[in-house]
Amino acid sequence: MVRGLAPQPKLIWAVAIGAGLIALAVASPLLGFVAVVYHLGLVIVAGRDLALLPGRSGYVLRRTVPEPFSLGEPEDVTVVVQNPAAAGLFGKVADHAPDALRATPRQVAGRFDAGGVLKIAYRTYSPKRGAYVFGPIDLQVWRDEGWWRRQVRLAQPEEVAVFPNVVAIKRIQLSLRRGLRAMVGMRRARPPGASTAFAGLRDYVRGDDIRRVSWTATARRDRPVMVEVEAERGQQVIIALDCGRLMTAPAGDLDKLDHAVNAALMLAWVAQAFGDRVGMMTFDDRVTGFIKPERGTAQLRRITEALYSVKSEYVEPDFGHAMTHLALRVGRRSMVVLLTDVQDPEASRELVAHALRLAARHLVLVVAMSDPSVLSARDGPINSTNRAYEWAAAEEFVSSRRESFELLRRGGVLGLDVVAGKLSPSLVERYLELKERALL
Repeated sequence: MVRGLAPQPKLIWAVAIGAGLIALAVASPLLGFVAVVYHLGLVIVAGRDLALLPGRSGYVLRRTVPEPFSLGEPEDVTVVVQNPAAAGLFGKVADHAPDALRATPRQVAGRFDAGGVLKIAYRTYSPKRGAYVFGPIDLQVWRDEGWWRRQVRLAQPEEVAVFPNVVAIKRIQLSLRRGLRAMVGMRRARPPGASTAFAGLRDYVRGDDIRRVSWTATARRDRPVMVEVEAERGQQVIIALDCGRLMTAPAGDLDKLDHAVNAALMLAWVAQAFGDRVGMMTFDDRVTGFIKPERGTAQLRRITEALYSVKSEYVEPDFGHAMTHLALRVGRRSMVVLLTDVQDPEASRELVAHALRLAARHLVLVVAMSDPSVLSARDGPINSTNRAYEWAAAEEFVSSRRESFELLRRGGVLGLDVVAGKLSPSLVERYLELKERALL
């Protein structure tokens, strides 16, 4: 939007008609008189309409944004404009949101209510972590059937941050408190060998395992009551995050590192909620950060801040140095979750060797994510020669990854290979499964 005044289409047409009258006035003095009267009337009407539009001052502005924005999550931003002089007028708002937040739509129209309040909302999507700055807000105001639009720019700078996905964590908080696992694919039944303890009673919710109904409590309360159990607490989880070259590759809307960052934060929160100590290590060709395992909200805050600032580098990860560092810093047997990328056995030889060595003392889970485009190339129909080559390349890549995971499995290392968009729920599900099976 451009600041100042903009004519409505009807004013443009009125001016064009006036220009035609002036052109005809050459042929007749009477038409000249008509042209003068017409333009005087037009000036009066257009001037009155302009006077009824509020000026640049008098606007009160408020922008409500998520605090913080969540990586890879659609979220709404609300803008409220207030000016009693604008009551009943139409308005259009264009917020100068950072391009990286992918705001849609860029302009939103509405109408001021009787109190002079206009409220609009638009959606953002944040594919990159980091700090961003909102700029001013452009506002366009006009009367119904009016002649002018007044356009003003209202200063409203605001600094925001895109953090790892905290919205997904908020979504499962209530589910965990109620004893449910609402994320896709999560188990409800207790696997064989589960190590659980009594944790309390709660009301029955549709989908609960009928075998956990407490019939004594149900008879006493006259409604279905469930026995709540929990896995053994007090264990230790270390999240090792590869920030090397392969994690820079895109996988859907986010790159692989950002998918891993979201999954790491989700796992840290769930593990802490289940009473486990959580630590984290980040590395590329060297160890770039280490947070020793602890419990509590302060630990989650430290992990969140570390994940917010972590970056991938175009270097080959040094798994030997990273696993040695981890073995020296963590003496107690722990679940080590290694978020990385896995390729063919030759390219992943160092990863496999050091994961097997670490598995002699710890429970190691190697987690990798598949690129949705590669899976689409493998699973899509083959209707041309080029598609046949694409399918062959994709199938060879997927098969080679499968061979690497098989080598890990034979050496006692657990593996998880899922499509990038499902990494967080799949990782949490695997963690809960391993706890219930008491493998740690």
